[in-house]
Amino acid sequence: MAADPLHDLVARSQQKDTQAFSQLMAHTQTGVFNLAYRILGNREEAEDLTQEVFLRVWRVLPDFRGDSKFTTWLYRVTSNACLNRRRQLRSHLYQVDSEQTLNRMPSLGPGPAELARESDRRHCIWSAVDKLPPKYAVVITLFYQEQLSYQEIAEVLSLPLGTVKAHLNRARKALAKALAPPGREHHAEL
Repeated sequence: MAADPLHDLVARSQQKDTQAFSQLMAHTQTGVFNLAYRILGNREEAEDLTQEVFLRVWRVLPDFRGDSKFTTWLYRVTSNACLNRRRQLRSHLYQVDSEQTLNRMPSLGPGPAELARESDRRHCIWSAVDKLPPKYAVVITLFYQEQLSYQEIAEVLSLPLGTVKAHLNRARKALAKALAPPGREHHAEL
């Protein structure tokens, strides 16, 4: 396992160093929010849950043993909290536009036209991700947006490694089909 770049902040936070915990939150808050948003599909719920996750983490952080990277553990806490919230809100989930989340993603295009094309492309891709079954959308988010390894995703979601790989493969195929031009569904590649 590679060294955790947040190790020092985690260690200081475990000693109830509030400044270190604030820095730790600053480094991880976007990832927690993005995962919560992808699972819950509602910006306000994701914002509330992000705050709840960090309150929970503050309380239980002294018990974190470091058997995995901090972010892997944090995303597992987030995932479990989201799944509990989804069960509570099952009849009250709302569909929201993911454009606000996607617009926060950096664009590498050099000019306005390229920026616009890139924004449209991301919007198209993440709109298609939003239409996937939740188990596939979460795996895509963790792999591409949060850049977790297969093993880390398996730990976060408490799934066997093979299941994570299968979900990711099926999600890619479904996205390729959804994003293919009409008449070319069978030849689409991401």
